[in-house]
Amino acid sequence: MQRTESADRARAQLAERVARAPRLVEGVPALLAPLLEHPRRLPRLLVTTGIGTSEAHARHLAESATRWGGQPARFTPTGALEGGPPPGAEQDWLVVFSQGLSANSRFALRDVERWAGVVLVCGLPGPGEVGFADLPEEKRAWLAGLEARGVVRIDSGCGPEQGLLIRVIGARVGYAVGWSLLRTLAARRLDAIPALATEAIDLRAAQERASAEVARAFEPDLPVAPFFEAGRSLLLMAEGGLLELSSQLALKIAEGMLRPPPLCVDALHFAHGPLQALAERPISILFLAGPPGEASAEGWLDRLRRTLDPDLHDLRVLRASCSAPFSILEHEAMLDALVLRFLEETGLDLAVWPGAEREAALYDAAPALPAAEVARAALGESAPHAGIRGRSLEESVWPEVEEALAMPGSTALIGLGSVEQHGPHLPLGTDRWIADALVRRLSERLEGAVALPAIPFGCASEHMGFPGTLHVGPGTLEALLADLLDSLAVHGFERAFVFSAHGGNVGVLEALRSRIGPACAPLAVRVASDLEAVAAMQAKAVAAEGLDPESAGPHAGEFETSLVAALRPGSVRRPSLAPGLRTTAEEAQALFYPSLRDRSASGVLGDPTRASARRGQRYLEAWVALLERAYRDAFGERVADSGRDQKKRA
Repeated sequence: MQRTESADRARAQLAERVARAPRLVEGVPALLAPLLEHPRRLPRLLVTTGIGTSEAHARHLAESATRWGGQPARFTPTGALEGGPPPGAEQDWLVVFSQGLSANSRFALRDVERWAGVVLVCGLPGPGEVGFADLPEEKRAWLAGLEARGVVRIDSGCGPEQGLLIRVIGARVGYAVGWSLLRTLAARRLDAIPALATEAIDLRAAQERASAEVARAFEPDLPVAPFFEAGRSLLLMAEGGLLELSSQLALKIAEGMLRPPPLCVDALHFAHGPLQALAERPISILFLAGPPGEASAEGWLDRLRRTLDPDLHDLRVLRASCSAPFSILEHEAMLDALVLRFLEETGLDLAVWPGAEREAALYDAAPALPAAEVARAALGESAPHAGIRGRSLEESVWPEVEEALAMPGSTALIGLGSVEQHGPHLPLGTDRWIADALVRRLSERLEGAVALPAIPFGCASEHMGFPGTLHVGPGTLEALLADLLDSLAVHGFERAFVFSAHGGNVGVLEALRSRIGPACAPLAVRVASDLEAVAAMQAKAVAAEGLDPESAGPHAGEFETSLVAALRPGSVRRPSLAPGLRTTAEEAQALFYPSLRDRSASGVLGDPTRASARRGQRYLEAWVALLERAYRDAFGERVADSGRDQKKRA
């Protein structure tokens, strides 16, 4: 291939990036400050995603999290998220790697509100930071909109790294950010991950030794191009699951040498197909090894050599000095050195690549930007202050509450539950769990709202025939609520909204409505106690699922069992699921008192055998929507536009 001036410039640009990469990796902090407090709730599961080089970072993070961090995690392709988050996403964090916030990556970022938290790792500045104004308008709008919607952006510090097909700096920095993310999660748990403890200067030194290792594996006076020749079969091999941490290297070879990507094979799997297919064909094998002291690698290498034909099979070993997962930085640096040698020998131009004129049809595909975010970006608005929206009081510290109370619109949400029997299949805490989920989700929909811990004990005399039920008298519950509301008034909350997830508490709420208001002034108290509205919501939600109201049941039937299956997976006693007494909500009230056990030996009204966690999620959303409407109706004049209200009153 004839060398061109463009190819020389591209190689020089690549060499400059290779030289800068170790120090930029060294600059990644051990803990990521933006993640030390937000997202507020720690994840049940990390769901990681990315495209191209960023896919490798996502895979590496998921594998490192489960192998060393004790954090459940999984990688999912971005295409799998195009249709929306998977079930259970409201308990999980989504971690999106995208160095330049590519168009394709945004498909994973359309439904960020449906996750417990979303983290975006990219190389772009955010609103108000140096360089943000220089970004294309569309990217500015996306970044501003994502920040406004609660996405935590982690700036990798490496920039977009444009102009060449291959990524170097971002490819290495992404791994370091992933390790810091895991260390930060551990720090929030007041824990540590010994396997991820390292000195940044050691990582830099390891990368800078990479060229010497390449010179050992590939003699400096011999060309490397024949080993990587496009028509020759190429295998990338390792042992001990190292390839799951190193998938980017196959892409680096494909992009840096413009050849088909190598087949990636763990040494343990080589004799299960690849050996037989390649036994009589010339192949090049690049083996990624750990430090010399790791005996397991030596054992697999010895076994591998015995399967090869020296006349056909060219085996080269790239040995890192660091153990996994840090060895990936050395192997990245080694592949960069090999790419530079390959470009020097062949004159290949990585600034002009095949298919560049046709890639836009896929590469530029992106979801539409929500209209609200376009408007916000056009006006130059920054993200609104989050206040205490979506915050649980018991998860807050007092200075956070004090700061929030200084802002207008502070609202306390109080949900009442009960500890009572729910048949032989649902735990006694069912009503408290439901009340807690409702109050938390409602707080996320209301500006300035804070969720109080759900009150666990309620008026449950009708269930005292079943062991485990805990009952408090109406006077006791009313006195407790009065004291709680008085505390809120003293602290300066403007509003309080009270509701119950247990029907037995409604009588107390009705009495509270008429007596509590003046005593708590200036705290404005509103009570939602309409059982008929709740029953209508349940009937509508159940009908939408194609089920009958008698199966849904007013107590421990399909409706409540589906809710618990969604909120507390695994807590439903499946062997004990059985139909109970089938009745309508209107008829049920006469069955409860004075003792439900006299009418239903199991304590079940309905048929829980058809319950589904997925339906439970939809039921929960319907109930929260009902509460939000009740809240907005109750405080209509206070939450509506004040100018419009003044005209109404006039």
